[in-house]
Amino acid sequence: MPKFTRRRALEAIAASAIAAPAVFAARRAAAALPTLPSLPAADALLLRPGDARFADYQPAFNARTLLAPQLRALCKNAKAVGIMVDWCRSNSLPFAIRGGGHSYEGLSQSASVVIDTRLLASVAYDARTKTATVGAGASLGAFYKVVAPHGLGFPGGSCPTVGVSGHVLGGGYGHLARPFGLACDSLLSVDLIDPQGKPVHVDAQQNPDLFWACRGGGGGSFGVATGFRFQLHAVGTVYVFGMDWPKLSPSRAAAVMKSWQAWAPQAPAQINAHLRITRHAGGTIDLRCSGQSIGTLAQLRRELARLSGTPRITPMSYMSSVNYFAGNGGWKYTSAPMKGKSDYVTAPLGDAGLTALMHAIARKPDIYVICDAYGGAIATPAAGASAFAHRKGTLYCMQYGASWDDAKDTAQRLADMREVYAAMRPHVSGAAYVNYSDLELTDYLTAYWGENLMRLRQIKATFDPDNLFRHAQSIPPA
Repeated sequence: MPKFTRRRALEAIAASAIAAPAVFAARRAAAALPTLPSLPAADALLLRPGDARFADYQPAFNARTLLAPQLRALCKNAKAVGIMVDWCRSNSLPFAIRGGGHSYEGLSQSASVVIDTRLLASVAYDARTKTATVGAGASLGAFYKVVAPHGLGFPGGSCPTVGVSGHVLGGGYGHLARPFGLACDSLLSVDLIDPQGKPVHVDAQQNPDLFWACRGGGGGSFGVATGFRFQLHAVGTVYVFGMDWPKLSPSRAAAVMKSWQAWAPQAPAQINAHLRITRHAGGTIDLRCSGQSIGTLAQLRRELARLSGTPRITPMSYMSSVNYFAGNGGWKYTSAPMKGKSDYVTAPLGDAGLTALMHAIARKPDIYVICDAYGGAIATPAAGASAFAHRKGTLYCMQYGASWDDAKDTAQRLADMREVYAAMRPHVSGAAYVNYSDLELTDYLTAYWGENLMRLRQIKATFDPDNLFRHAQSIPPA
């Protein structure tokens, strides 16, 4: 079965650092750093430009927003994170918090100090409780490798190199989302470092407001996560499927997507389906529906018959499905210039909206759109049960993406993206997914968090009234 994933859209592109957006200029340090904190090598690796290993830790997913910090503090334990937070606060130094480094807008980048948690990467499995304790710097792939041999899964994303922290704190969508909910719905507790550099344990009983905020409030606003505890889910054989509709006219592509959007968000919760939209040569459209089911083969065949096409279905283990959707090279961390945007669709796109989308894609060969079906267990919690607001009534998320390999193409690629995105403004809700950060949003606070924003700001004001933890799209205090 031919494969396409978000990772494949980027994996072949060479790393290329490009001038950072003006919004990050404020992070540039105007003077030399003060004396560094006294941290032994057992606690942290403190790297400055010119140090032997500095370049090893420099690449980030979006090379367009890459910054070189004056200091990268790779912390090996929570104590070191606390010392670094206290040092930055005491010296009024701006800093960023980095986990996996997949922020679409480089919100984990800083030209001053980066508190980097990648070395907090342990993953431990508890067979009795079917839970996992995961360090804040662990990747999703490392997490899957530990739990999958025990017949257990975690509803995280399809890119193995994505960091657990940012993914979970922003919600976390993946191929097990409709059966089991978002990644944040399986979160049992999180350990944070607070603005005073002190450890704070957060769960449903201890600091319940912070626990609420950590399930969808995004990273970088409420402290530095150092570890998580998750509930795991039994996963046996999965059925991976795909259907293709190549070289369609825009009108025919609109008709196929109309059928998909009527089916995928309402399908049985065991089935998770996506629709990829790209331009084919000559202005035609290629569509691909793919996904997986943890239900029965008979159920999946019956459901896919609702779409016009010939499905390919392959049974495989959970870990094999992880590898399948990662694609060739998906376990290798990639760095390339890119731009992403998102929309939440809360009412089926009408003929005008579907036509606008297909005609916009037909004009732009380098833009792809991936529609992720919601519903199922994602919609079970109330919109206010956690900070993640896009629950019942959300049909699917649309991710717009583009990547390129030459800095001189940046202006054109960004313009193309804006044109496709603008074509959809009359047809979508205006809401957006915080994990697909977009600095061009005119009101990111409402787009990301909707009616949950007021409570998030109140929690921020209580926990971090001085707004120590901040970035270009963080939550301000009330």
